[in-house]
Parts: sequence; C-alpha cells; structure tokens
Amino acid sequence: MKLVTLLFPLFLLQNPHSHSKRSINFFTHQSQNEISWMGYLNSKIPVFLHYFIDDSLVVGEITYLNTKTKTPIPLLGEIASNGEYRLLEFEKDGTITGVILGKSGTSEFNGSWTSPKTGKQLAVKLNLKDTTVTSVSIEESPENIHGTYSYKYSKEGYQGEFELIKIDQQKSSFELTSVTKPPALNVAQIDKDTVKIDKNQFRYIVPDSEGCEIIVKLCKGFAVVKYLSKSCRDAFGLGATAEGIYIKTN
Repeated sequence: MKLVTLLFPLFLLQNPHSHSKRSINFFTHQSQNEISWMGYLNSKIPVFLHYFIDDSLVVGEITYLNTKTKTPIPLLGEIASNGEYRLLEFEKDGTITGVILGKSGTSEFNGSWTSPKTGKQLAVKLNLKDTTVTSVSIEESPENIHGTYSYKYSKEGYQGEFELIKIDQQKSSFELTSVTKPPALNVAQIDKDTVKIDKNQFRYIVPDSEGCEIIVKLCKGFAVVKYLSKSCRDAFGLGATAEGIYIKTN
C-alpha cells in the first residue's frame, strides 16, 4: 500500500477519530424511514440532508441544491457520548470533502461545516423536513467485503488505508496503515496478517502491543475500525490511529 504525505489541518482535533466513546453494534438495522433536514450553510448554500442511525453510526447523504446535477454525496459518521454528530462527506476515492459537527433538536440541526482542504468553516442551520426517504440495509454480502478501504482528509490531512484479501472460505489477510501530519509523519501500521471473519467482522490483537485489540466491521461500501482496549491509545506513534471510517475504493 502506498500512502501520500499528508498534513492534518489545525482546525481539527489532533486525532480525528478520538471524539467517540460509544460502542457500535452493526447489523441490527431494519429498513425504516430516515431523518431528513433542509436548510443552509452560511445562510446562503441550500442543502438537503438525510440519514438513519444504527446505534452510534450515522449513514446517509447530503445534496447541495444549488449545484446543476444535485448529486447526493455519501455521508458517514458517528454520534459521540455528548450527543454531538460528526459527519463526513466522502468522494468515491475516499477523500473527505467536508466535516459536519453539530447537534440535533426536535426540529433543528445546528452546527458547523468545515473543509479539510482549506480550513474554511461555515455555520450549519437545518430544519426538520417531513420527507419520506426509506433507508436500505448496510449489511454487505460476505462475497463482497474484500478489497481496499481508505479515507483522506484532503491532500493535507490524515490518511488511512487497509486491504482485505480473501484466502479461503474461513480466512482472509489484512493490513492497515494510517499517517498523521508532517513533519512528524507518525504512523499507525499493522503488517499483513491472517484473520478469521465472522458475520462480516473480525477482532485482532496488534502484535508487540500491550494487548491492543481492534474490531473491524465491514458494511455495504464502507468499514469502521474501532479500538476495544485502552492500550490502543499508546500502541502507535503520537497522534496516529488505526480507528476511523473507511470507504471502499475497489
């Protein structure tokens, strides 16, 4: 796996995935109507946003209504223990084009939108819409979970990638690398190893660590890597993390 040197913007937390304290329990979601919002960024840019929530995981789309094509953009994120939403706009290659932080009330969603590329920040003010959007299952067929997953906070932000390759019906190999900002270029790296996947997820104890255990959960078109032990915070270089939401790029 080849990674490009990245600079993580100062306006984001040093660890872009450290905000969340809640556990994730995937594959419990049943088809239902999603939550829909409509409003503006910076009181000028009209947007339509919809999502469903599966435990603390948020899956949906955002559409910029002032664009010609009005193409929906995948939106993935989590809800932190304080109730704050952290939602990421993803391009097909894993580039994150926007980070939305905010909280939802009974009829309003308020917060901020930030560009990882420029650091520009816009206020977010949305109103609840009585619009029916039926969500789809995030559960992926076991035959389709293998491939490359990545995220990139623009060319100047954190970057992570992992590959999952099928060996046989019971075993797969995976490897993971994540890089922080220069000049330190701290790295979270897990060399290629063999794992057994059970119900589209697997647990793994990082070698030569103080018992750092991660869980990788593979969904339709994306995956989530989470730490299961506190020792993982010190398992890699300062600020480097294996945690994150990765979108499938091939």
